[in-house]
Amino acid sequence: MTRRRYIYDARTDRMVEVTERCTLALEDKPAHHIMNDIKEYKSMITGEQITSRSKHREHLKAHGCIEVGDQVNYMVKNIRRPEPPPGLHEAMMRAAYKHGILK
Repeated sequence: MTRRRYIYDARTDRMVEVTERCTLALEDKPAHHIMNDIKEYKSMITGEQITSRSKHREHLKAHGCIEVGDQVNYMVKNIRRPEPPPGLHEAMMRAAYKHGILK
């Protein structure tokens, strides 16, 4: 009888028999991702040259700006509906009765 070894594979949520091939595959752990620095650009706010990602963040923060991509949820949550002018409801009801929409 051959002895077998199993390990838990969190990616597949199951036990996997350890073989030489399997062991090599499971050792491929996620590595750190290194991003390139951003290309130098001219600020549309002040006209100065922004030369790094850290300067970009500092510049936005200093001028109260945010970077906008395709996510616009930040704009929606702060929108308040304007209050209707006083007496609007009564005026609409009078008009509806006058024109026979309501009886």
